Amino acid sequence: MEARRYIPHYTIAEYQQWQGDWELWQGVPVSMSPAPSRRHQRLARRLITQLQQQLDDTDACHCEALYEVDWHVASDTVVCPDIVIECEPNDEPYVVKPPALIVEVLSPATRRHDREQKYRLYEAEGVKHYLIVEPDLNVITPYTRHNDRYEQVDLKKGFDLHPGCSIHVGTDGLWDR
Repeated sequence: MEARRYIPHYTIAEYQQWQGDWELWQGVPVSMSPAPSRRHQRLARRLITQLQQQLDDTDACHCEALYEVDWHVASDTVVCPDIVIECEPNDEPYVVKPPALIVEVLSPATRRHDREQKYRLYEAEGVKHYLIVEPDLNVITPYTRHNDRYEQVDLKKGFDLHPGCSIHVGTDGLWDR
């Protein structure tokens, strides 16, 4: 434990000066390189288009689907999910409260982060819905927070973001090359 004292601890202010793709986890820099593959980007684009269309088509929804936006979780923690749906009014250039839904498309370089560390972070911070997309298997694994813990749910049932606002994730055409 003595060695932990020598690990630098960074803040959001320092993070905002860095070049490249990074996240900041409790003061520790985490590289998000290399950039996502074409397939990863295609899947994320199709999903965000599908989700935003549903949000736009529902008058009761005041949510917004965002691609690769920073979420400032704490003064020393910033993550950049592939897709977030934010339903809270926000004038900041980044997300400041737990999103209603987060989607992570797995990449070889970030697979473990998304399944383990980010899963636990999103669960602990109160993200209501978390979807993990596995491009290699053509699978989406959805989780919904219940009693402060994620439970795997049926993708076909959809997701309630807030009263009067729900979405469904369709897979038709999603996996096409």
